[in-house]
Amino acid sequence: MTHDNGNGNGNGRGPDKLYAIIAGVLGVAPAELSDDSSPDTVSSWDSLNHLNLIMAVEGEFGIGLSPEDAMEMSNVALIRTVLRDHGVEV
Repeated sequence: MTHDNGNGNGNGRGPDKLYAIIAGVLGVAPAELSDDSSPDTVSSWDSLNHLNLIMAVEGEFGIGLSPEDAMEMSNVALIRTVLRDHGVEV
């Protein structure tokens, strides 16, 4: 798998902006995350941290997410998809 060079293009694992946000909220290293990371694979990704993650993403990217968006964001890849649907380049 290719490592992201940090430009936020999301082409693999690595220290891109989204990974950094998620890692900061969940208290894990960005390198521990992949697009498959989810509440099933990250023990600190509980319901409270999911809400914290939604708020962090909204604040960082200056967008508002609906409850439906929040529920859809069940892994890192789906978070990217929702952000792209809102015009965010990740």
